[in-house]
Amino acid sequence: MKTKYIADLKPGDNVDDLFFVKSVKVLNYKNKPGRYVSLILSDRTGEIAAKIWDGDDKDFELPEKVFVGCKGEVVEFAGTPEIQISSWELIDKAAVDSADFIPLTPLDVGNMQKDVAGMASSMTNPYLRQLLEELINDKELFHQYSTVPAAKAIHQAYIGGLLEHSLKTAKIASYIANLYPAVNKELAITGALLHDIGKIEEYEVEYSIEVADKGRLLGHIVLGLEIINSLIERVPGFPEDLRLALQHIIVSHHGTYEWQSPKRPKTIEACLVHYADAVEADMWKFSDLKEKYQGSRWSPWDKSLERYVFLDDTATNQ
Repeated sequence: MKTKYIADLKPGDNVDDLFFVKSVKVLNYKNKPGRYVSLILSDRTGEIAAKIWDGDDKDFELPEKVFVGCKGEVVEFAGTPEIQISSWELIDKAAVDSADFIPLTPLDVGNMQKDVAGMASSMTNPYLRQLLEELINDKELFHQYSTVPAAKAIHQAYIGGLLEHSLKTAKIASYIANLYPAVNKELAITGALLHDIGKIEEYEVEYSIEVADKGRLLGHIVLGLEIINSLIERVPGFPEDLRLALQHIIVSHHGTYEWQSPKRPKTIEACLVHYADAVEADMWKFSDLKEKYQGSRWSPWDKSLERYVFLDDTATNQ
C-alpha cells in the first residue's frame, strides 16, 4: 500500500514505498568499469527517475511494467529529485490498489455525461442528434469514451480525461460559434465532442497509460474515423456531405502537417474545432502548472509548452 506519493517526495526523504516500473535501462558507467540501472517509477501523481548504482544480476534483470517495493533516498540531480534505490522487491499486482496508480479526473463523470447528453438532445439536426445518441446509448462505447485518458502524458492524462477534454472543447466551440453566424454550430459541437474519439482504441489503461499497438500503427485520427463511420452507419439516411464535413473535422483537428494532421482545416467548423481543441489543452496545461507549483514565481521548463510559465498572481489579483 502506498504511504507517500511521488508528488510529495523531496530531496533528503527516505523512501520505503510501492511504485510502478515504467521503464528500465541498464547502462555502462562512462568513467569506470561496471553497469548501473536507470529507471522511471510512477504512481498516480506522476513520475520520478531512480538509479540502482553498482547493481548485480538481479538488478540488471528487473523487468518493466511491474510493481516494486523500493527502499532508498531521494536526492537531487540536475535540479530534479530522483531516488537512489538501496533495495527492492517485486510486488504481486493483486496486492496493489489501482487507484494509487491511475489518477482520476477531478470533475464529476456523471455530470459530464449528462452535459454531453444535453448537447445531443438540443440538436435540431436529426442526423447529428441521432449520431450522438448512438454513442451515448452504446453502453460499452460510451463507458470507454467516459473513462479513457485524453493523452498519455501531455494533458488530462487520467481516467475521464477524454470526456473532460472533449466536453470542454465542445463548450469553447459552442461559445465561439455564437459569435460567428457563418459557423454551423451543431456540426462544430458534434465534431468537438468526437474529434478525439479514436483515443478509446489508442490507449490501454490498467495500472499505467500505454499506447496500444493500434495507436502506434494507426493513431487516434485514423481510429476515430473508423469509429465515427461505424456510428454513422447506424443512422439511416445520414447525408454523405454531412459525413464528409464531419470526417474533415476529425482528420484536420491537429491543424498543421507538423502536428501530424493529415489535412489542414478547410472549413470554418474544422478551423473552429482545431483552435478550440488547442485552447482547451493549453489552458489545462497552464492551469495544471499554476496548481502544481502554487507559490512559485516561475514553473520549471515545460516540454509541451516549450517555455517557462510565469505563475506570480500578484499583479492579476490587485
